[in-house]
Amino acid sequence: MAQTVYEIRKEDFSSLTNYFTDQRFNLQWPSVFVLPFWLQTWWEHFGEDYELFMFSVWNEGILVGIAPLKSKGSTASLLGSPDVCDYLDFTIMPGKEKIYFQALLETLEQSSIKRLELFSQRPEAVVFGSFFTEEHFKDWTGFFEEENSSSEIYLPGSWESYLAGLHKKQRHEVRRKIRKLENETQSFSYKYLAEKDEVISFIPLFMDLFLQNPEKQDFMTGGMDKFFRHLIIAAAESGLVRFGLLEVEGRTVAAVLYFDYQDKIYLYNSGYDSEYHSLSVGLLAKIFCIRDSIERGKQIFDFLKGREIYKTRLGGKTAPIYQVTLERV
Repeated sequence: MAQTVYEIRKEDFSSLTNYFTDQRFNLQWPSVFVLPFWLQTWWEHFGEDYELFMFSVWNEGILVGIAPLKSKGSTASLLGSPDVCDYLDFTIMPGKEKIYFQALLETLEQSSIKRLELFSQRPEAVVFGSFFTEEHFKDWTGFFEEENSSSEIYLPGSWESYLAGLHKKQRHEVRRKIRKLENETQSFSYKYLAEKDEVISFIPLFMDLFLQNPEKQDFMTGGMDKFFRHLIIAAAESGLVRFGLLEVEGRTVAAVLYFDYQDKIYLYNSGYDSEYHSLSVGLLAKIFCIRDSIERGKQIFDFLKGREIYKTRLGGKTAPIYQVTLERV
């Protein structure tokens, strides 16, 4: 590959935030999980075992991309972890993927990094469009394997169009569950919270609903509880987080936590009151969130990682998520 002149600059979370908010920088931030507030929150809670190894690549005075890495010994990886970051990737200027990756690998070599581990990589991740191509990067080899899968819906223009796109049996089930809720309650409603103060105020009730699931109790151990609370607060300050609430007779019986970024909805977590299990309120909160997203003109509804069957039944199309490893030969 032809050599390209570039400059490497050390970065921190403050400069990362500036690159994100300043419209002069034409960078592609591919998902909510790579935004500065998310990376910084993760680092503050889980970064104690690593060295921060974050730098930017410049070519002819133009910011080509950012490498938000952490390192331990001779291994580097993207900031974040698969358990709380469904997708990870580099932040680059569109069209500069190969130039960026050349600079990235040469910088790793100069820093005595011999292994690059990339978790939570979508099929369109930078590494697949630059490293795993006909181009060959000297002294590096790589392999990848499926780590998990995700599901997403390309949202149509109307709720009826969405229902028409479901399999007949599932369309019937969605309508049946909504009718059951209508028939067995005096009133119900769905709404979402978006303002910073109301989102933050709802966190305790959401955590109560979330932890009524025994499996989620096992997950919310150690510092995970503090991470979740601080992440929601940071996202609320950025204006990207929402709570979707299903209320029955004035009582919140289910809630979904999601992020609204670039007309894409990321359904991150949910919880429901176990007393209302027979009404399928947990699933209905997700269904109403899909309907609300359609009505607000969103383009994609992403169920994120996990192979839960309800995702495909609600119309989600499955895509693989990979773990990629690059090593110096």
